[in-house]
Amino acid sequence: MLGSFLAASFIGVFFLWLAARGLPLADVRDYLASADYGRLGLASAAFVLLYIVCHGARVWRWNYLVRPLGEVSTQQVNRACALGFTAIVLMPLRLGEFVRPMVLARSSGLPASGLLATAVVERVMDGLIITALLFAALWTYQGQAPVAFARGAGLLSLMIFLPAIVMCVVAYTRRRWAEVIVEQTLGRISQKLAAAVSGLLMGFVEGFKSLVDGRNLGRFLGATALYWGTNALSMWALLSIGFDLGLNPWEIATVMAVLVIGIMVPAGPAMAGNFEFFMTRGMGLFVDMDVATLAAQVAVFAVLVHVLQLLVIVVPGAWVMARAPGLWRRDVPAHSGRQGAPD
Repeated sequence: MLGSFLAASFIGVFFLWLAARGLPLADVRDYLASADYGRLGLASAAFVLLYIVCHGARVWRWNYLVRPLGEVSTQQVNRACALGFTAIVLMPLRLGEFVRPMVLARSSGLPASGLLATAVVERVMDGLIITALLFAALWTYQGQAPVAFARGAGLLSLMIFLPAIVMCVVAYTRRRWAEVIVEQTLGRISQKLAAAVSGLLMGFVEGFKSLVDGRNLGRFLGATALYWGTNALSMWALLSIGFDLGLNPWEIATVMAVLVIGIMVPAGPAMAGNFEFFMTRGMGLFVDMDVATLAAQVAVFAVLVHVLQLLVIVVPGAWVMARAPGLWRRDVPAHSGRQGAPD
C-alpha cells in the first residue's frame, strides 16, 4: 500500500507541476485579493445544489445495475455508494473502485464478483459516453486553439473502452468460450486454479445481466444522462455566475469531457494534480491562457470546482462511516438493512 501511495503521489505531483507551470501566481493573488466573494459564494451555492442532484443520479443509477443480481434495498445501495465514491476520491490509484462492490456484498449477501462486474459496466459505459461527447464537441469546435491534445485523449479513451464493452458483451453471450480459454491456459498449470478462476469468471459474467434487460438499461441510461447533464450544468452555473470567462453550456460540456478522461488516469488521493491539469487543458480550448488575468481566473475556477465536488462526495461518506461502521471496518460484523442496520 505504501508503494501504491508513493507512486500515486508522484503521478499527482507531476500533473500538478504541469498545471502550475507558467501559472501567473502574482495574478492569481491579485484576483483573489480583489474578487467579489459574495458573488463567488452565490455561484458556489448554485454549483453545490446542482452537483447534489448530479451525485444523487450517480448513486441512484447503480440500483438499476445491481437489482438483477438479487434482492437488495435502496438504502443498502445508497450506503455502499456513499462509502465507495468517498473511497474513490481519497484512495490512491483509484483503488477505491473496489470498495463499493465489497461494501454492498458484505451488507446484502450479493456476489462480490457480480457486483464488481456492474461497477466495470458502469465505468465502461461512462467512458464510451464521455468519449463520444468529446468527439462530438471537437467536431463542432470553431475555436482557434490546438485540439491535438484533446483528440489524442479521446482516441486513447476509445482504444480502452470500445474493446472493453465488446469483451463484456462477448463474455456474457459466449461464456463457454471464456471457460474454454481458462481451461486451456490456467488448466494446464493447475486444475484447481482453473476451477477457481472459472467460478469467479462466471460470477463476474452474471453482473452483466443489466446489459440485456432493456428496461433496466434504459433507466440506467436515463439516470446517466441526468448525471452528466447536471455535472456540466453545475460547472456552467459556477462559471457564469462567479467568473467572467463567458463559456456557454456546450463549451463547458467539452471541458468536462476532457476533465473526466483525465481523472480516469489512476493518480494520487483526491485526484489532485490531474484534475487541475486536465481542467486547465479543457478550458484552454476556449480561454486564451496566455492572458494572465484569464489564466488566473481559470486556475481559481479549477480549484474551486475540485474542492466543492470533494465536499459533496465526501460528506455523505463520512456520515455513513460514523453511523454504520460495520459497513466499512472489517473487524465489525456487517448486517443487511433488512436485519436492522442503523438508519
